[in-house]
Amino acid sequence: MTDDLARAYAGLCSAAEAAAAAGRPVIGIVGRDVPAMLITAAGAQPFRLSLAGEESDEAWAILGRAVDRAAAVVLTAVLSGSLDFLRALLLTHDSEASVRLFYTLQELHRRGRIRIPVHLVDQVHLDRPSTLRYNVTQLSALWDRLEEWTGAGITTGSLEASLAEHARVRRVLAGLRAARRAPAAVSGVTMLHSYAVAAGQAPAETVALLTAARPTASPERRLELFVTGSAPIGDSVYRILEGTGAVVVGEDHDWGDPILSDLLPERIRPDRDGVLEDLALSRLRGAPASASSSMAARAQATGEGIRASGARALLSIVRSHDEAPLWDWRHQKAHAGVPAVQVRGAEAGDPAALAAAVESLRAAS
Repeated sequence: MTDDLARAYAGLCSAAEAAAAAGRPVIGIVGRDVPAMLITAAGAQPFRLSLAGEESDEAWAILGRAVDRAAAVVLTAVLSGSLDFLRALLLTHDSEASVRLFYTLQELHRRGRIRIPVHLVDQVHLDRPSTLRYNVTQLSALWDRLEEWTGAGITTGSLEASLAEHARVRRVLAGLRAARRAPAAVSGVTMLHSYAVAAGQAPAETVALLTAARPTASPERRLELFVTGSAPIGDSVYRILEGTGAVVVGEDHDWGDPILSDLLPERIRPDRDGVLEDLALSRLRGAPASASSSMAARAQATGEGIRASGARALLSIVRSHDEAPLWDWRHQKAHAGVPAVQVRGAEAGDPAALAAAVESLRAAS
């Protein structure tokens, strides 16, 4: 049930550490651009970091204060040694903060300050032939690194098995997404947990857990929210919002519904370049992200998400030093078709500010 899902979400890091202790290589991921299917095909477990917690003074001193808090949270965890069970850590070029974090970790590893090797998966988000060729080259380098780290070859058979496993997870997630849309029978918190669990543990375990997360209809009418802006750190923001009587029925940040827009290949092609091209295209043609897409594309995607989810209001939550979503906001409001409010900066995680935003939207809807 959903209690089991919440416990699995809270215990993702411990479960990944246990998998590593049992002899399964665990590859950490920061960002949405890494094809988890490739990691599974290499005999490893993908573990996308959804860390919630505080940042250390050391992390801030290394990164500087003018960076999104998400990078400092990850760096704090790495410096503490709590992620030393990872075989390697993959970071993506999805934001300035992620890139700065990568170069910081790379230098710390070179100096021997941290044990975990790091690698940048640089996927450019322009749908043109030259970009596709570049992205395929980047994924080819990732393929080689995964084989090096795991000691296992990626074969047609392992790719087919991995595709089947991840496709099953996607089907279950799609069913839960359909159930959470207005009138919502699955809470936003439950859906957020589902996406995180699917990205943080083995596919077979994920399917069993998510299948048991049965929808339970709510008798009262609540304010259906569509959330945009900064990708959340942990689940506290969703808990605050739904504690006010709202329900999050959709979102366009990278820890939510856009995950399902990155379509898996229909089949495994017989050649390596063909496989990598399909994986590159799956992300390239997925839902646009703030830091790597045009304002027009973001606004269109937000409007489509609002209509598909049945949301009655749009709420943008933007952390300090995560500037990309701020550029989208004027265009998103124009395409929303529903009341819209933005909470930003120091108030982005403040319960009183979030509650006031929900009340404002409720009065306007």
